[in-house]
Amino acid sequence: MLLKFILASSLALAGWDAIAQTPSFRVETRVVEVPVVVRDRKTGQNVTGLTAADFVLLENGKPQRIEFCGVHTSASQVDPRAVYAQAPGLPSGLFSNRRSSEGDGPPAVAVLIDGFNARYEEQYYAAQAAAGVIERAEQQSQWSLYALGKWGVRVLHDYSTDTTSLVQRLRTLRATGDSVAGLGAGAGDSATSASTELERKASSPLAAEAEMRHRVRTTLNALRDIGRHLSALPGRKSLIWMTAGLPLGAVLRLSPELWHSTLDTLNDANVAVYSIDSAGVRAPLGYLAEIPTGSLLPSGRGSRSPIAPIQILDSVSAETGGQSFKNTNNLAKSFTRALTDSRTFYRLTYRTTNQKWDGRYMSISVKVPARRGIEIRHRLGYQARPLEPVAPPDRDRLLAEAILSPLEAVEIGLIARLTPSPGSEESALRLTVEPGSVTLGEGAGRYRGRFDVRFVQATVESKVLDDFTDEVNLNLKPPEATRTHGEGFNYDRKLRIRPGAHTLKIAFCDHATGRVGSLRVQLPAAAQ
Repeated sequence: MLLKFILASSLALAGWDAIAQTPSFRVETRVVEVPVVVRDRKTGQNVTGLTAADFVLLENGKPQRIEFCGVHTSASQVDPRAVYAQAPGLPSGLFSNRRSSEGDGPPAVAVLIDGFNARYEEQYYAAQAAAGVIERAEQQSQWSLYALGKWGVRVLHDYSTDTTSLVQRLRTLRATGDSVAGLGAGAGDSATSASTELERKASSPLAAEAEMRHRVRTTLNALRDIGRHLSALPGRKSLIWMTAGLPLGAVLRLSPELWHSTLDTLNDANVAVYSIDSAGVRAPLGYLAEIPTGSLLPSGRGSRSPIAPIQILDSVSAETGGQSFKNTNNLAKSFTRALTDSRTFYRLTYRTTNQKWDGRYMSISVKVPARRGIEIRHRLGYQARPLEPVAPPDRDRLLAEAILSPLEAVEIGLIARLTPSPGSEESALRLTVEPGSVTLGEGAGRYRGRFDVRFVQATVESKVLDDFTDEVNLNLKPPEATRTHGEGFNYDRKLRIRPGAHTLKIAFCDHATGRVGSLRVQLPAAAQ
């Protein structure tokens, strides 16, 4: 086995000049990406044609310089399975997970049917509304379907453009008449909502507290896991969460760290949550038709208030740049409005001037001063948490998700060249990694970093022929570290191509941050 670590060559730099990319990372700063949706309030249509000069971006009230501004317009005619084709503008034989065009595939839309925090009839109407909209949707999307039950979240339909299969799965949920079997929840799952469950256990405060703690942690873990599952997909993703909610006050009281960690995961994965209250129009507790009331949604506080469970909808949607829909029985209309944002959005990237990574919350504000009558949605901020090394099981999971994903992970930019060696069964693989991809720590005058590279060869039928992972340790002198963060580097190895192999999937993971990049290389016909 031959492994080499080389600083970037002129070939690598020429490759990066040929494709669209964000500026390089530095040791002392971090780059923040902010997906932004701009919509005209009168027409409800997404605003197009904006440039970096039209935006003003503030972090904790301080102006930040926008270093990259791109617009993504969904291109429904593109087959996402062709994502590993030769990247435009690159020399022949080079493959990259970066694209010169922003409209490189359908948007990713995930649907979460909440079978834990909603009654069965609410789950039924949610699935019915989603199936109807998806069945007649004019816009092609990468769809995925999840269900939340008492024992956690399950993937019922992984992301695909096959709407027929997705609708059939939703109709199966509706047809079962059983929230346990239909929604993939665990045995003994309750069909009652959070508020009803607490009422039933009011005689036992300890039991009610334990039930709520379990509900909070299960729900937040589900949202966080979905964010991780979608992180391998490039660009902005929409998660439509159809739920009856749970009290935000209980969430912040019982699991504040998990709440902030969930928001961080969703924002880092560029997942915007569109939450829809599947309970529809809510009446005050104790409502009687013969007694007039001045408000359908009273402002009462506490877990007994009918609005308490939907406060989390507003919060999670606002924090991730999505939108919440409540106090309406037209779930299909809300679902349709949630899809509109995925058609066009802007990607703003800036290098934060923040130097203190001590867990503080950094607020983000985006404005378009020259335009009036518009609505802007984006993530509201991030936690400036210190970097902590990713544990081996988590790195293995991140690499596995990147390998299995039908689309490429683009947190880290990669360029690959595979060159057959004459008279040898091995080929020379050069993997060029974009600047700043490996986090370097300083100590004793050296800069150290670690990363994993996983290689999987598969047939055209996706049968795995070879699968292994290299772990690489860097120990660089200061000039080498400076060049690495300014220019990137090359990673070389010899690779034996298996007979019948059709594609080579490569996944790269930085130990310190868990950031992942992946790409597919279509192998020469001789290997197939």
